[in-house]
Amino acid sequence: MSAYILFMPSLSSLRGNKKLRIAVILILIAIAVLIGYLYEKTRWIIVGAVVLLLVALGMEVSNTDFDLGKLAETGSFAASKIERDENGNINFGTVCSVETYNCDDFKNQKEAQEVFDHCNYGEKNDPHRLDGDHDGEACESLPKKE
Repeated sequence: MSAYILFMPSLSSLRGNKKLRIAVILILIAIAVLIGYLYEKTRWIIVGAVVLLLVALGMEVSNTDFDLGKLAETGSFAASKIERDENGNINFGTVCSVETYNCDDFKNQKEAQEVFDHCNYGEKNDPHRLDGDHDGEACESLPKKE
C-alpha cells in the first residue's frame, strides 16, 4: 500500500473542515481574477463567477445556506434557510433508516432521545438500537442535558 493512501485524510474529514472550504473559495477567486486579467474576452464571465464566489464566501463565513428547491417553492429565504452545526457543516436532518446512528453519534442523552422520538420508534421498532433495554429511553449511558 502506498504512503499516499496511508496518510490521505478521509474525504469526509476534508469536507468538514471549514477553513479548508474558505481557502478553496479564496483560491478559486484568485484564479478567476487572474484569468479575467489575462483574457480580456472572458472578463465579464469571470466577473460574474467572482461575484458568485464572493457570495459563497460570505455564506460560508456567516454559516448561512439555503435550500434552492425550497426557495423556489416557497419564495421565502427564511423558510429555505438550512441550519449548520458549530463547525459550519450543514445539518441534513434526522435520517430514520436502518443503522444510521449509534449512541456514540450524540453528545448527550437528550439528542439521542430526540432522534428516537422523531423517528417514532417504539419498544419493537428501533433500527438504530438506541434503546437497548426497550424502556423508551435512548442511550441511557450518555450524560443527561439539563
